Amino acid sequence: MDLRSPARSLGIVVGLVAVLALAGGAAGQEPMAPSPHHAGLRTATLLFPAPGVLTAALGIEYMPDVTNDLAGVDGEILRAPTIDLKLGLADQAMFQVSCPLYNRLRVHAQADPPPLGHRLGPVSTDWGDLTVATLIRFHSDHGRWPGAGIRFAAKLPGTNEKLGIGDNTTDVFATALFAKSFATRASVSTEVGLGILTERTTTFAQNDVLTYGVLADWRLRERLTVVGEVAGQAATHPGGPGTGSRSELRAGLELGHGAFHWSALAVRGLSGWDSRGVGVSVNASTTFTVFEGAARAR
Repeated sequence: MDLRSPARSLGIVVGLVAVLALAGGAAGQEPMAPSPHHAGLRTATLLFPAPGVLTAALGIEYMPDVTNDLAGVDGEILRAPTIDLKLGLADQAMFQVSCPLYNRLRVHAQADPPPLGHRLGPVSTDWGDLTVATLIRFHSDHGRWPGAGIRFAAKLPGTNEKLGIGDNTTDVFATALFAKSFATRASVSTEVGLGILTERTTTFAQNDVLTYGVLADWRLRERLTVVGEVAGQAATHPGGPGTGSRSELRAGLELGHGAFHWSALAVRGLSGWDSRGVGVSVNASTTFTVFEGAARAR
């Protein structure tokens, strides 16, 4: 199958969303959680699905001007579909898998000579890197004390670094999570931790970064929520391509309708290596039971 056409990529997203619609309809006995799903946002929260319940999100992202300094490439990128799966393992634990499944980069410019020795054409396509994570909540938001937890994650290589889309490296992360609600309409989630990134151009080397994220949501109406975050990484010392400081702003609206949550976000890079201009992230998510026994036991 030729996946190089944006129309075909969009067709894949439509098909996968249709599958989610069938799943959501089949899970009609599972009430939709009133809390936002936060699809398309990067900051981890302490909102976990119930044990045996899966929250599945599909999306499309378009960034008008991105830089991959490892391959020496500037261009615009379409990620379609993006996938985010969150499975409740217990009342206080969740497993998460996320991936920009397919990527299409329209090349604006490339360094001469190419840093990796591979000259790209006008369009480059590749699969995305897979991130797996386990989140544990120590305690929920209660009284004066915020909710607290921890997240362990690993980004696994799935790309070809010469194609200008991914870095094809293994990176690991450990972050502390905190969450606080204010009245019944607003909440703030934060994370701060350490990322150990493989040095892309030096054998047996790494660069350590401070990772951070601040996410806020404010419920305008019962099913309509304003969401926004700033998330990124700060390099602890100068490193090679792909391991420097990065920061990104995402903000928009999330609407709950029937068995689904829909979100539309504007995306803006805040550092020199992030997306310039304003990108867009559109997502659909739903929740359904995958392990009946765990849900009944709860």
